[in-house]
Amino acid sequence: MAATVPLMDDIENGEDVDDTGPSIKDDFAYHNNVAGASKKIRMGFLRKVYGLLAVQLILTTLIAGVCLFTPAVKTAVQQNSWLVIVAFILSIGILIALHVNRHKTPLNLILLAAFTVVEAYTVGVMVSFFDKLVVIQAFFITATVVVGLTLFTFNTKRDFSKWGSALFIGLWVLILGGILNIFIGGTGLDLLMTIGGTILFSGFIVFDTQMIMTKVSPEEYIIATINLYLDIINLFIEILKLVDRGN
Repeated sequence: MAATVPLMDDIENGEDVDDTGPSIKDDFAYHNNVAGASKKIRMGFLRKVYGLLAVQLILTTLIAGVCLFTPAVKTAVQQNSWLVIVAFILSIGILIALHVNRHKTPLNLILLAAFTVVEAYTVGVMVSFFDKLVVIQAFFITATVVVGLTLFTFNTKRDFSKWGSALFIGLWVLILGGILNIFIGGTGLDLLMTIGGTILFSGFIVFDTQMIMTKVSPEEYIIATINLYLDIINLFIEILKLVDRGN
């Protein structure tokens, strides 16, 4: 695997841009990728991505927490769990609209908020069927794994850009395995898929984290945020199932 300059070193050693000079959007690198941009652009991009991601995760935690810890809400979402199908269709529609309008502020932020609420509701319905202690354990395990993987990716010299094809093949295998599991069933296949899903989405976190620092254009902060958000949510779901099995 090819060695590269650690991302954190690259950011810290980047040259500052004179605030009196051209605006960030006038910078040629702004429309290309973060790696070739100035330190100011890179830091601004990071603040946007991780700031929005933090808001998404906090909102998701709050909504899921209400579904889990409020008896009346918990009963309501469980009795109307079919709404998850509606939420899924709605999330696809919002994602399409968000992709089309990702550069239009504040419409992109409004759509991002709507997408987050829909996803948070879906997560809330799911966790309502699990034991509270299991959900709490899965939450902290996921948080630890995400922080660890992020710090590792920011400081490693390894190049993970070639992981993309393998990860997307793995994702399709996981999807097809899920469909197969509906008809075949069996704890063995389900456990294998859960372990595979945990490894897969951990890999996606590493891959997407490095991509936003080397390949993604700074103007694509919405897409970068959604990618990381979905990686973390999917990782949490897989870890939740593993913890539930363990208990």
